[in-house]
Amino acid sequence: MPTPEPNYLQFSPEYLSGVAEQLEAHLHECRLCPNRCGVDRTAGKVGLCGATDTVKLGSFAVHHGEEPPLSGTKGSGTVFFSHCPLQCLFCQNYPLSQLHHGKEYTVEMLSDAYLWLQHQGCHNLNWVSATHFLPQAFRALLLAKAKGLHLPIVYNSSGWETEETVRLLRPIVDIYLPDSRYADEKPAVEYSKAFHYPDINEKALRLMHEIQPEQVWDEDGTLLKGMIVRVLILPGHAEDAVEILTRLKVWFGVSIPISLMSQYFPCYKALEHPILHRRLLREEYDLVVTALHDLGFENGWVQEFDA
Repeated sequence: MPTPEPNYLQFSPEYLSGVAEQLEAHLHECRLCPNRCGVDRTAGKVGLCGATDTVKLGSFAVHHGEEPPLSGTKGSGTVFFSHCPLQCLFCQNYPLSQLHHGKEYTVEMLSDAYLWLQHQGCHNLNWVSATHFLPQAFRALLLAKAKGLHLPIVYNSSGWETEETVRLLRPIVDIYLPDSRYADEKPAVEYSKAFHYPDINEKALRLMHEIQPEQVWDEDGTLLKGMIVRVLILPGHAEDAVEILTRLKVWFGVSIPISLMSQYFPCYKALEHPILHRRLLREEYDLVVTALHDLGFENGWVQEFDA
């Protein structure tokens, strides 16, 4: 079976240019994320994410710590975007997401970063929290494509996405890597200021799966197309993680790849939170891992408790 090309290599330049223009329209009245702030970022206005129309990156690097079929043997080409539509109290990347540290990049510089990662031999180009910079990220992709970029695109997301944005990603993204973080709205609002997260997350994940329902693998076992859902176990919320897994089974069946994550550690504002201030307990971890197996999921990865 021939290796499928990344999605963006299968569409005409005219079609891709039209998608780029649709994304760039959001810079004038931004509704890229569910906050739907509606600000004109080209005029220096900022919404809840704090981003202007200039890309800011925390870093770009060869990353070997993603799920095995993404990191493979040569690493995933991660591009860590600064800022974030969510305002998570516990974000492990808070200097980038919440404090907005990073370096400003032109679209041309960003395209060069993509090509550098390809030159390092990365299996894919992994956009980490790119929602608010999608217009620039895609325009840079088109520039890099013209210079020979051919890596599949991983959309590494909080899972808090609008359906409109996910539809615009159809010709861009090959592998969806969303979180499913909250089963209930109360902690979503308290911890991340993510109003209606469960409903928004369900609609976004269902659409991602509709767009990319099958997993396509390379001969060396790396993922070329597909979807992996990440579930982070939060302290005091093991039952919520079990409920998320139960819903994922209802929505997608047991073949959907699940990445169960135990890596939570308290940082940023979580250090002073009455629930989030501690590490995960062994019994919480065991409860969720047992549920994962009892529900019959067939594919995925479980982080060790002491990872």
